[in-house]
Amino acid sequence: MKKLKIKNLFLLFLLCCGVVFSDTTTKHIEKTTRPVEEVIPLNYKTIKTDINNLLYKNQGLAQTKYGLAVFSTALNKFIYTKDYQQLLTPASNTKLFTTFTSFYQLGQDYKLTTSVYIDGDVKKGVLNGNIYIVGGGDPIFNLNDLESIAAAVRDYGITKINGNVYGDGSFFDGETNRFIYSKDKDEVEAVAPITALSIEKNIVTVIVTAGTIPGKPVNVQFKPASSGFIVANNATVASLDNNFKQNDNYNKSDIDVYEELNYNYYNGDSYDLLARRTVNQKSAKAAKPAAKKAPTPTIKITTSAQADGKQSFTVSGTLGRNKTYSYQYYIKDPVLIATYAFKDRLNAVGVQVSGNAEKKGFIKTEMKNKTLVYAFKRDIKDIINTTNKYSNNYLAESLFKLNGAAAGNDTNTAASARMATINVLKKINCLPEGFLLNDGSGLSRRNLVTAESLVNILLYANNHEFSESFHKSLSIAGCDGTLLKRMKATPAENNLHAKTGTLRNVSSLAGYVDTKTGDRLVFAFVFNGPNVGNYKLLENQIGELLSNY
Repeated sequence: MKKLKIKNLFLLFLLCCGVVFSDTTTKHIEKTTRPVEEVIPLNYKTIKTDINNLLYKNQGLAQTKYGLAVFSTALNKFIYTKDYQQLLTPASNTKLFTTFTSFYQLGQDYKLTTSVYIDGDVKKGVLNGNIYIVGGGDPIFNLNDLESIAAAVRDYGITKINGNVYGDGSFFDGETNRFIYSKDKDEVEAVAPITALSIEKNIVTVIVTAGTIPGKPVNVQFKPASSGFIVANNATVASLDNNFKQNDNYNKSDIDVYEELNYNYYNGDSYDLLARRTVNQKSAKAAKPAAKKAPTPTIKITTSAQADGKQSFTVSGTLGRNKTYSYQYYIKDPVLIATYAFKDRLNAVGVQVSGNAEKKGFIKTEMKNKTLVYAFKRDIKDIINTTNKYSNNYLAESLFKLNGAAAGNDTNTAASARMATINVLKKINCLPEGFLLNDGSGLSRRNLVTAESLVNILLYANNHEFSESFHKSLSIAGCDGTLLKRMKATPAENNLHAKTGTLRNVSSLAGYVDTKTGDRLVFAFVFNGPNVGNYKLLENQIGELLSNY
């Protein structure tokens, strides 16, 4: 009886403070909320009016479908909802489902491992057998990592290999094109091939440099350097430097990197290409006036895959004296190119390889006959941080495939990834009816989620063992990532942590914000319509409003 009176007095105290309890509650989620009694009561009496006023005043909501949800972890209730169970396209907020599934299924301490095996005996430094490099889905595996592995092979005691170098990417299935495995009808943005064994994010940079003597061939280099690349160099140093105009000749299907930044939707230009164009403009301005009109120097590069899997480049045209320019293309067969690069690095560190570089998958069928020489490991948090904070589509798709492969299906890792996400959402009671996931990045316009489901996975993450890691992976308003220039000089700056989402007809924002009185609010705003700029203005205004309670 005494306990009951204390409880009633506490409720009366809350009512006197003006606390309004929404009649909308979440589905039960294990370990997602703290008891109300442990937190100082807050006054959210005007929140519905405040947010609705912002919506009413915004002139860009015509022809817009949207869902909004704000949840108080102190009160264990939604304190604001509007069409929060409506299915909508989330754009890059899809990445929250992908990264959440990775953390939940694999754990925050999971290591993406690139392994090296041998299949013969080593006697007096000579391996009479083959060496294998096996990809474990590390999407940022690079030349420096390869050099470390090659040095480890040498330190193992191998100085000569009387056999071949094999590359194995069979941890993922053979469909590397996001557009194909998403089954979309239109390609919003191309993504580099998604492979279990990758190299330099599966992008090759072709660096063209001119000397000082007109008519001499230019120099062509590749990063990553790999004997899997071959070049037919027909380009020469231009006779005159004046009237210089560089031709940005790149195939849009070959290199087209998507990022979200400062409200903008970039469609076609990577930051490297943008930077290169700036240099071109400066070079043109710095050029001395021409004594007479001269032909405009240009460089043209074409690339194709050969029958043996190598990638060929044909370079033609002319380049001004002492000029250096770079061009980027997707690597057509990353597993093979990485294998050739591994062979090259082995030779470079003093491990002589007598055989060839080839692709071969053996993970399931031949493991018993192999000896592990070295395992290079990458922390999954490193991948998830960049995926969420900078909305990297290539990394998101790599995690998506990793989720599928880890679930045990290497014949169709994309289908397995979809099922893995759905199974996770079912386990935590967060799967909305009609939920649809076609990819891991959110480039698919056919993905369908609800604002409620976004809030629910954020709620679960907030009280899970990977809470801090997940929270740190989000952009911070006014500080970094895709929120670098948003909500500056407001209560949301350095407070609101969220994931952005942008397509030309979608804007979304979902994450956490702490109020002045100590409550952590979990929110999700998803807008589908033609006025993305207005939607982002609203997201900022609501984020600032929530920060100010």
